[in-house]
Amino acid sequence: MSISLFLFLVIPAIGIIWLYINSLIKPRLDERKIVLSAVAATVATFLVGLITGFSGFSISLVSSIDFSFSLGLNSISIPFMLLAVIVPAIGLNSAFKEIKQNATLFYVLFLLIYMSLILLFVSTNLISLFVVWEVTLISVFFMIAFWGEEETRHKASIKFLVFTQFGSFTLLAGFILMFLYTGSFNLFVIRTMIGSVPAWVSYTIFGLVLMTALIKMPIFPLHSWLPDAHTSAPTTGSVILAGLLLKMGGYVLLLFGLELLPNVASIIQVPALILGVFTLLYVSLVASAQKDFKRLVAYSSIFYMALVFIGIFSINGYGESGAVFLMVSHGFIVSMLFVLAGILKEKTGTRDIDKLGGLAKNMPFYAFFLMFAMLATIGVPGMSNFIGEALVFIGGYMTYAFVLFSLAGVLIATNYYISAIKRILFTSLKKELQKVRDISVYDILQLSFFSMFILVLGIVPGILLNSFSVTL
Repeated sequence: MSISLFLFLVIPAIGIIWLYINSLIKPRLDERKIVLSAVAATVATFLVGLITGFSGFSISLVSSIDFSFSLGLNSISIPFMLLAVIVPAIGLNSAFKEIKQNATLFYVLFLLIYMSLILLFVSTNLISLFVVWEVTLISVFFMIAFWGEEETRHKASIKFLVFTQFGSFTLLAGFILMFLYTGSFNLFVIRTMIGSVPAWVSYTIFGLVLMTALIKMPIFPLHSWLPDAHTSAPTTGSVILAGLLLKMGGYVLLLFGLELLPNVASIIQVPALILGVFTLLYVSLVASAQKDFKRLVAYSSIFYMALVFIGIFSINGYGESGAVFLMVSHGFIVSMLFVLAGILKEKTGTRDIDKLGGLAKNMPFYAFFLMFAMLATIGVPGMSNFIGEALVFIGGYMTYAFVLFSLAGVLIATNYYISAIKRILFTSLKKELQKVRDISVYDILQLSFFSMFILVLGIVPGILLNSFSVTL
């Protein structure tokens, strides 16, 4: 018996209602147990669904404009569902440690984001997709504004909101154009009719979707909101931002740009590839100058999304498959790095690389996981990024050889990560860090789960590659 996708709305919603009722009664249950139960049930439902299959769900809400709440799998849903279900679940441990004030509200927002992200990747009606898109962004805005770092959270949250809401506007405009010229908001109906719309409409739709992707991924020069948002956000917020929100841009570009309008994409292929290579080289140089470890990781996430952008615009099976694989791989690796950055601040009181040193002596478990994550992110064979990078470079080279200039960025990234490892872990232990202690058992379990997915995807990539298809 297949699992209904509707359960991914029901289970988190029950958790939200439970949290609200719990806030009204005494004695209260521990909020962490409630949110953990909801997340665990969602993960279990997803794992069962991978075995038995998933069934769609649809209910018409306003038939006159073809507005329905419709859920179903498309050709790339499964890898993004994996990210949306698993990454926030592993990241919960960070919230349990950091969130002390207004915990009920935080966990309500967390479950709202969790539910919306999963539904986004299985929504087949454009209006319902846009609704969950907006719920996700607004909830993350409040997460940064209320629980971010005191000094910077106001500016960072407003900047996040302004940039991402402009991207939402362009996406909605594209959806409205699709409806006006196809008569439907249903993804599968649009797919069969999009070829008959006027050329200028196709160009406009693609341009609007591309603008959304440039902001959300993000790509130069629309990237400046990301480092501020990451630096200010609580660790769980950074995990959701880097692990999932950036992938929303790649997802809509693949689904509503490349898959629906490949002919338009091919027209701008060369300038898009040049922009991707430039962004990659630029942010790798900027990352090299960062002193705050969390900000370094933030710029690194832009680096990898630029590589995804290159893979998408290679417009061939290798590059497209590599882009999807790299988004999933990067989701796990960068989330692990942000958790490590949060632990660094928790244990030492700082993320300033110049103020750190010699931590491997007092924090051997932390040192092991930090080295593991950094080796994974630079694409060491046997770890997941290697597969995604290899496919992207093969796809890019098959299209235009100049894409290989981006290999220089990989070398720069390798240098700044190795330099960071050396300065954080292996220089002399500073006097003020003498009493620093190693990570807890819960931290070890959390980081081990991230590591397990990174290794499994790196050693047996077919598990993921066989779960989706690119139809370009």
